[in-house]
Amino acid sequence: MATTLRLLKLTVTTASAERTYSFAEDLTVITGAVSTGKSSLLMLIKHALGGNAVLTPAVVDNVRHVTLEVVVGSSLLRLRREVMGDQGRVQLLELGSDVPERIFPISSRNPDETTLSRFLLSELGIGVHKVPKSRSRRTGDALSVGFGDVFSFCYLQARTIDSSATGHHDPGRDAKRKTMFEILLNIVDPEVIRLQVERNAIAEQAREQEKTCEAIRRFLEANGYADRDALRAERWDVQERIRRDEASLRGLRDDVDRLIERDRAEREQLSFVLRDAAAARERLAVARDTVQAREAALAQLRLDLARSEKTALAAGLLSPFEFVTCPRCLQSLTGRSVQHGHCLLCDQPEPSVLALVDDEKTAVLRAQLAETEELLRAELDHLRVAEHNTEVAEVRAAEAQRRYDHLTRDAVSPRVQAVAEASAGLERLRQRLTAIDQRMATWNRLSKLDEEVVQLKRRKRQLDKDIKQMEGAHAHREERFDELSEYFAAEVAHLGVRVNGRPTVSRDRYLPKIGDSDLDTLQASGGGSTTAINVAFSLALLNYTVHHAEVALPNLLILDSPRKGIGRTEQEDRDLWEGIFRRLQTLADAFGGRAQLLVADNDAELGGEKGFAVIRLTEKDSAVPGVPNTGVGSQVKVEDLDDPDAQADIDSQAG
Repeated sequence: MATTLRLLKLTVTTASAERTYSFAEDLTVITGAVSTGKSSLLMLIKHALGGNAVLTPAVVDNVRHVTLEVVVGSSLLRLRREVMGDQGRVQLLELGSDVPERIFPISSRNPDETTLSRFLLSELGIGVHKVPKSRSRRTGDALSVGFGDVFSFCYLQARTIDSSATGHHDPGRDAKRKTMFEILLNIVDPEVIRLQVERNAIAEQAREQEKTCEAIRRFLEANGYADRDALRAERWDVQERIRRDEASLRGLRDDVDRLIERDRAEREQLSFVLRDAAAARERLAVARDTVQAREAALAQLRLDLARSEKTALAAGLLSPFEFVTCPRCLQSLTGRSVQHGHCLLCDQPEPSVLALVDDEKTAVLRAQLAETEELLRAELDHLRVAEHNTEVAEVRAAEAQRRYDHLTRDAVSPRVQAVAEASAGLERLRQRLTAIDQRMATWNRLSKLDEEVVQLKRRKRQLDKDIKQMEGAHAHREERFDELSEYFAAEVAHLGVRVNGRPTVSRDRYLPKIGDSDLDTLQASGGGSTTAINVAFSLALLNYTVHHAEVALPNLLILDSPRKGIGRTEQEDRDLWEGIFRRLQTLADAFGGRAQLLVADNDAELGGEKGFAVIRLTEKDSAVPGVPNTGVGSQVKVEDLDDPDAQADIDSQAG
C-alpha cells in the first residue's frame, strides 16, 4: 500500500467563533460561490502542515490558529499553527486535548534540530534530506528536501493548475522536482540519491583540492623554492652550522664570564682605591681648614698683644702729667673740685696698680701666643703629611683606573662584541632554518593534498561503481515509465480529453506528453486542455501509487478550482468537467479507503452527492467563521496573491 497521508479534520478558530471541517470520505468536495473561501480552506491545510501558504487578508486578520487532524504514515497527529501570532512554530497536540506534546520550528539553522518538515518526512518513511542541485553538472551543491517538495505532488493549486505540473515552470525547483519524482515513484533507489550527493560533493572537493595544489605549485615555482631533496640537504647544512656556531658561542660566553669575574675583582679594587683617594682628599681639606683657622687665631692673638702693649705704654707715658685744660673742649680744669683719689679729668677712680694690671694681661697674651704657635707648627706638620698621603692615593687611583680601562678596552669589550655578533649570526641561521622548515611544510602540505586528491578520486570511483551497481539492481526504469504512461493514457481516456497523439510520461522531464507535444506546447491549445491533462496526470500518479506498495508518493490528491481553466460556457467544457467529476467518484469508490481526494470549485453540478462528502460554503457561512466572505470587494482572492513557495525557492537558491 502507498504511503499514507490522510486528512481527517481541520478546525479554524477566530476570536469569536470556531468551525471544524471533516474529511471523513475518500472524496470530499468543497463548493460554493466565488470568494467564499474554498481555496483559503485548502491553503489553511497547507499552512497547518508547515507550508508557505497564500493567506488572504481576511484570513490573516481574523483567524487566530488552525488545528489539523491528519494521519501521517502510521501516526495520528494533531497539528496546530498560529495565523495571527507566531507562525514560525507548529504545536503537536496530545490526542484528545489541547496540551502541546512537542513544538517544532518551521525552519532552523541548527542541523541537529528537528523541524516539522523533517518530522513529517520521517513519519512518511522518506529518509532523503538532500538532492543534487544540478542534474547535468556534478557540482557539490545540494538542495534540502522538505515536506513541501512531497506535498507539491499532492496539491494542484488554483493558480497553476492550468499551466504547471508540480511546479515545473520554476527553474529553481525543477531539478529537485525531477529528483523527487524519481524518489517518490521508486524509479531511483533513495540510496542512489544519497550516494550521488556524496559523490558530487567529493568530486567538487577533489576539484577544489586540485586547484589548491596547482596554486601551491605555481607559488613554489614563482619563488624559486628548491625541491624537497635540495631543501633537506640545505637544512642539514644549516643545522650543522648552527651546532658549530652554538659551540663557538658557548666558548665565547665562557671567556666573557671569566673576564667579567676578573673585571668584577678589578672593579672592586678600583672602587677601594678611589674611596681611599677620596678619603685622603677629605683629610687634606680638613687639615688645611684647621691650619687656616689656627693661623687666624694666631694673628688675632698678636693683634691683642700689640694693643695691650700700646695701652700700657700710653698709660706709663701719660700718668706723670697733670691736665690743666680739657683736651677735648680746652676748658680750664683749675679750680675743679673732685673727690680724693679720682681723676681730675674724667672723675674716675684712679687705679692704684695700673702698671701691674697691664703686665699681667700682656703675660697671658704672650703665653697664649706661644701655645698657638706651637699648635700651628704641629698642624703644619700634619698638613704636610696629609698632602703627601693624598698625592700617593691619587697616584694609586690613577694607576688603578688606567689598569681597569686597559682591561675593559683590550679584553672584555671586544669579547662582548664578539658574543653579540655570534648571537646575531646564530639568529640569522635559525631564521633561515625556519624559512626552510616553512618551505618544507609547504611541500609536505602539497604532498598531503595530492594524497587527499588521490583518495577523493578513489572514493569517487567507488561511489560511481556503487551507484552503477545499485542502478543496475534497480533496473526497472523503462518498465515503470511504460506502466505510468499506460495509467496516464487511461486517465486521459476516462476524463474524455480529446487529444491528437498517444498520452505518455516524458522520460527526461517526467511531465505529461501528448504524442510529441510536451505540456508547454499543449498550453497553446488552451487552459482547459492543460488543466484536464494536469488532472489526468495527477490522477494517474495517485492510481499508480495505490496499486504499488513500494511507491513513496502519499495517497492524497487535492485539486483546487479545476473548472477555472475548463470553463462552463460550451457544452463540451461542461461534458469535460462532468467526466472529471465522474472519474473522481469512480476512483474514490475503487480506492476503498486506500486514497483520499479533495476537490474545491465554484458551485458545481454534483449530481446526486452519493459516495462523497460535500462542504458547502456561502457568503454568510464562509471558510472563516464570522466573516461574510474572503475575497469579494475590498478583499482579495488566493489566486490574486504571490506564491510564497516561489519566493522561498528563490531565497534558497540565493543562499
